[in-house]
Amino acid sequence: MYQQRTIVVGAGIIGLSTAYHLLQQGMQQVTVLEQATVDHNLASSHGISRLLRFEYGNDSFYSEMVRLSQKRWKQLEQRTQQHLYTPTGILSFGNDQEENFTRQSYYTIRKLGHSPERLTSRSCAQRFPQFNTQGFDFLSYNLDAGMLHASTCLHTLRACIRDMGGTILEHHQVTAIEHADSQRPICLKIANGERVEAEQVVVAAGPWIHRLLGEELELPVRLTRQYLLYFANLPIEDFGLYAFPAFMADDLYGFPMHKQSPDGPALLKAASHSFGAPAEPGEVPPIDDLVVKQAVRRLYTLLPALRNARLDRIESYIYDVSQDENFILDYLPDDPRIVIGTGFTGHAFKFGILLGEMLSSLVRREESVVPLTRFQLSRFAHQWQEPTHSVA
Repeated sequence: MYQQRTIVVGAGIIGLSTAYHLLQQGMQQVTVLEQATVDHNLASSHGISRLLRFEYGNDSFYSEMVRLSQKRWKQLEQRTQQHLYTPTGILSFGNDQEENFTRQSYYTIRKLGHSPERLTSRSCAQRFPQFNTQGFDFLSYNLDAGMLHASTCLHTLRACIRDMGGTILEHHQVTAIEHADSQRPICLKIANGERVEAEQVVVAAGPWIHRLLGEELELPVRLTRQYLLYFANLPIEDFGLYAFPAFMADDLYGFPMHKQSPDGPALLKAASHSFGAPAEPGEVPPIDDLVVKQAVRRLYTLLPALRNARLDRIESYIYDVSQDENFILDYLPDDPRIVIGTGFTGHAFKFGILLGEMLSSLVRREESVVPLTRFQLSRFAHQWQEPTHSVA
């Protein structure tokens, strides 16, 4: 048995960012335990790209968090000389009468100092003829949006953690966390039989959080199955970077064509943000053809050229969704030595570098750069149950 001062469970974007900030703030003996490998195929953070956008309806709180996060991504780029972010702009489609999200986003981010453009159907057709605007009467284009290169972000953070003296142990699956005696170190059981002790623990295990804390705390978080769709055989001059923007239309969103691997073809990536069927972490169920066909049909309407493209690949992944769709960043009830981060709902990656800083502030008992009240477990006090505290 060996001791570490702080252990982070999970090497996704949240766990790696937390370890990075802890080390950057001077903490030592920081270890990340990952059940598989960094950027493994079943991880929520896995993949080549994630959207960074400021549009959150009238919720300026999240829009301001995006600004803080984008600043930190740029600082990490400068520090490491790695290309982590590519500007794409974002084209948003809304209905002025039926839904307010697009219009609210437009006016909210203008108040925050951004300069989104209001487009007419005609001006949109001139600039972005790839889109069918029929059915939408509020169109906006915001240059202040882009694409985070997700896998590169993960591997860059891993390198930084190691350079700063942190440890990342892959293939170390935590199966239980024992912490009943507050006078003794927290003990983490590893699937290979090891037992690791720590003074503080951050649990950022993505969809696996219920398997670690489910018997002890019934977290108000559900898991849903989602799909990413990749289209090939599109003209790069029409759908590539700087010709085609990222987009949002109702629950649909997508990216310009970009390569999924250094030697692979450039593909257009799109998906629906609507919450899917219940899911279990680690499982690889058959693709739900009906769900995919419904999304593809709607994408054909929005982007008619996709009818002549090939659906090259379908990836499935999992959202961990809190009841109010806000993040959960808090101490484990009755044991402030354990910090939990969950409920990331498929929109956390853009905030990842900032969320890690916020979780590190909980570990260090310092004031967070973003107020944490909105993310506390106590907001669910009348909805969730806390089982009797016991040794796991």
